[in-house]
Amino acid sequence: MKAFAKLYIELDETTSSNAKLAAMAGYFRSAPAADAAWAVYFLAGGKPRQLVPVKVLRDFAQQASGMPPWLVEECYQSVGDMAETIALLVPPAGADMLAVDAGLSQWMEERLLPLRGMVPAAVLERLGLYWAELDSHGRFVCGKLITGNFRVGVSRLLVTRALAAASGIDGKRIAQRLVGYTDIGHHPRAEDFLRLVAAESGTEGDTRSSIHPYPFFLAQPLQLPTGSFGAQLGPPQDWLVEWKWDGIRAQVVRRTGEIGVWSRGEELVTDRFPEVAAMARLLPDGTVLDGEIVAWTDGTVQAFARLQQRLGRKTLSPRLLEDIPVCLLAYDLLEWQGQDWRTRAQSERRTQLERLVADLRPGSPALQLSPLLAGADWEELDLHRQESRARGVEGMMLKAKTSLYGVGRTSSTGVWWKWKVDPFSVDAVLI
Repeated sequence: MKAFAKLYIELDETTSSNAKLAAMAGYFRSAPAADAAWAVYFLAGGKPRQLVPVKVLRDFAQQASGMPPWLVEECYQSVGDMAETIALLVPPAGADMLAVDAGLSQWMEERLLPLRGMVPAAVLERLGLYWAELDSHGRFVCGKLITGNFRVGVSRLLVTRALAAASGIDGKRIAQRLVGYTDIGHHPRAEDFLRLVAAESGTEGDTRSSIHPYPFFLAQPLQLPTGSFGAQLGPPQDWLVEWKWDGIRAQVVRRTGEIGVWSRGEELVTDRFPEVAAMARLLPDGTVLDGEIVAWTDGTVQAFARLQQRLGRKTLSPRLLEDIPVCLLAYDLLEWQGQDWRTRAQSERRTQLERLVADLRPGSPALQLSPLLAGADWEELDLHRQESRARGVEGMMLKAKTSLYGVGRTSSTGVWWKWKVDPFSVDAVLI
């Protein structure tokens, strides 16, 4: 825990990306695999549930500090964070106890996670023992993990780069292996970390053997005057032009008889969209589609507000599924017949996608092809773009016909662009 707390403080106290990269790479090189597995989980955005009620934590702060309840409450109101309040109020540990150093995985699996559901008296007793082994930094980080409010200023991309630096594995391969890591269905384990940083096998079958998706490829906003498109982008005939749908970006995976529907946030949402899951069962094995899940009624995309009505429900009743059906508007084919197609040209992927949808769609209304738009020049396409709001879309997507499917967001000379309509303006007071 002390090594992870030290890493957290190093990351929190600097704004330098290079310094954060060096700190994480150093930690990954030296930490035991079981500890590194948990560290990757937290740094990559994994969010533990709150383990101890706030009231019990307040009682612990009062008991450990010897302060009256009103003073503990005043301290909390001043600081605004229970983990930091406890770290500041609890007296320092003795030097003999600070010599004890259990690892992050031991802390999580043997100490912190078992706190959930314990009676308050047992929680108070255990926290007293655990806090005696930690300095103020360790107590702060431990408190963050207990309250479920762990946040640190690093991006997932920076974590990927740190893993690549520590292991010598190409960053794109790390990014692919990292997809779904925070939604793996079990506690992070040593083998999960070792799989992330394993040497290249040449076949890399580890990714396709599961229902994990590929890293999502993202577009850059296009902010050029329409009149300069020709000089910057060339003729529109070099591009695939589609509507920019207002839905949920998703990948649908069908491998080894299993299916998975993944959101762009790398959440496994198969159960939330049973129509899409049923469609996925009809896909040939070894297929991965990229597209947008939208509310779909009578062959028309519905407003995102309709989809939100469904997303806000904990249970999906038959009536709700009937009233707000959804479908996947597919616009890319990432895997076909078990082969990774991301290194093939966009036009080739689109052609095969069209064949697949044509063969499958009569049996599944939950799969539709995102239509292509055409225009003699950029000015004509711009006229179509002005219809976006009436169509319930956000603008257009431009994808170079020769482009490959990358990882993350493209550079300023990107091959995927989002050409959005101007947002509505609002007069507001922000507090």
